[in-house]
Amino acid sequence: MKMTAILLGVAIAAAVATGPVNAQPALPVFEVASVRPNQSGSQNSSSGRVAGNRYTATNVSLVSLLRVAYSIQEFQIDGQPRWADLDRFDVVATIPDGGRSEDWPLMVQALLRDRFKLRFHREQRQASVFALTVAKNGHKLTPADPSKCRNPTGSCGFNGSPTQIDGTSVSTAQLAARLSRSIGVMVIDKTGLDSLFDITLQWTVEDQFTGRGASASPTIFAAIQEQLGLRLESTKGPVDVLVVDSAEKPAPD
Repeated sequence: MKMTAILLGVAIAAAVATGPVNAQPALPVFEVASVRPNQSGSQNSSSGRVAGNRYTATNVSLVSLLRVAYSIQEFQIDGQPRWADLDRFDVVATIPDGGRSEDWPLMVQALLRDRFKLRFHREQRQASVFALTVAKNGHKLTPADPSKCRNPTGSCGFNGSPTQIDGTSVSTAQLAARLSRSIGVMVIDKTGLDSLFDITLQWTVEDQFTGRGASASPTIFAAIQEQLGLRLESTKGPVDVLVVDSAEKPAPD
């Protein structure tokens, strides 16, 4: 009996010292944030922009906010209520004094937790994916020109449209992530290339995919091979999925 009490005391002391096993670090939060319904009916939206200490997102859905907050694609989100894709919101928020502007995705995560009452869990599922590889005759990628980038030691990132992708000082891993968004299927970098490149990829409206996965037009795949010297090969692989357990429409400001 005495030994049992001693062991119980040791266990309690250890629990107090270490804290909860599943404890998560506190997220940085916006100093103040406004979330209002957008009923313009416009098709134009901006999923997130930071200027100074101000973050704005215009005419966005909950799914769009999830995508930018957690750096995932829409096909990696599951379980959301129907309104999460349809209802649109305007978000205006202020980064607090001393806060880091680059932490805005974490602040959006906190906003989703507090204002949308978001609760979720993560799963890894086997799914159809594409492997980005170097074509038989070698790649046609242009080595990055540091003078084009305001931050020569890192990636400048992407600009694009529904029919074009422009990347300045980007890696093939970043290209794979950007292609995932355009094609609607996970693309995994298997090129083995570790340099940075300046990339331009163009295709026409007629080349647009008509759905996801196998229904995508092959012409965009031909453009990747002809213009970049790369290939997309269909395969199976693990895909991380954010599963929404519950979410609520935010109360009006």
